[in-house]
Amino acid sequence: MQKRSDLSDFQKRMIIGFRAKGGSISETAEFVNCSRAAVVKVYRAWQNGTVQNQRRGKCGAPRAIDDRGERRLRRCVRADRRATVEQLTTKMNQGATKSVSQSTIQRTLLRLGLRSRRLVRAPMLTAVHRRRRLEFARQYSSWTSTEWRQVAFSDESRFMLHRTDGRWRIRRETSERNHPATIAGTVQAGGGSIMVWGMFSWHSLGSLIIVEGTMDQYKYASVLADHVHPYMRIVFPQDDGIFQQDNARCHTAASIPFFVDNTTAIPPDTENDLFVTHIALWYAADDRLTGRRLASFSAYVVAVNPYFITSDDPVRNFGLAVDN
Repeated sequence: MQKRSDLSDFQKRMIIGFRAKGGSISETAEFVNCSRAAVVKVYRAWQNGTVQNQRRGKCGAPRAIDDRGERRLRRCVRADRRATVEQLTTKMNQGATKSVSQSTIQRTLLRLGLRSRRLVRAPMLTAVHRRRRLEFARQYSSWTSTEWRQVAFSDESRFMLHRTDGRWRIRRETSERNHPATIAGTVQAGGGSIMVWGMFSWHSLGSLIIVEGTMDQYKYASVLADHVHPYMRIVFPQDDGIFQQDNARCHTAASIPFFVDNTTAIPPDTENDLFVTHIALWYAADDRLTGRRLASFSAYVVAVNPYFITSDDPVRNFGLAVDN
């Protein structure tokens, strides 16, 4: 029988005992479940007084990349995060006395936990953005949940009609590369986009408005007059509410202060985590339409709105989001 692994101390003692009692090599190998060569080697070593009572601890050839090589590989990765396995292999082999293969580099990267991952998408922040964010955080760091409950949060976001989520993964065989079920269809320019504007507070969820085209100061003034003013009068009857908006150009136009007085602005290019909860509801409805072919945005809105209107998610989640 072929050797599968190193013999344990117990197996070696079994071989020595079985052979010492007169068992043949074949009988001993069958009894211990090892090869005949292993029986001969162990029994001969016992006779010569050189039997090893412990396993070797490791098998096979030593690693092509030692600890020093692993540290060098880490430095190469940190110097160029986007380097491919082929490029890393070339760098590792430069000036080396012994070259390594791409498969060796790949296995070492996996062992070190340096897996290939997608870039995390985040707003592009300049030094001005960072400074204003810090100023905003310092200004409102002492606010309590009672004060934040008096704020109505708002924001707008653009969505692609045929969005391709890079996080989606599938399992397929090599021959199924072009199978219809394994293809994410794309259209030129994303098939168009839709702009939505929404607002909410600790007390209530506001409207989700479909904005045709780009949000400019005139459309934003219309949203303020038709939706923000009624919402603020109903939710904050004591006129103690604060309307939040960011510093987008349409929000800071000269005509806008005429429509809204008591406001607070968040820094530009700031991801409003609270409004993301609002938009997450849109995405949840959007996910339910996966696989359905909708010819226009009007059909898209008609399909999504019933879920958005009847969902209880905002009632449960927005209060917790503001308090946290």
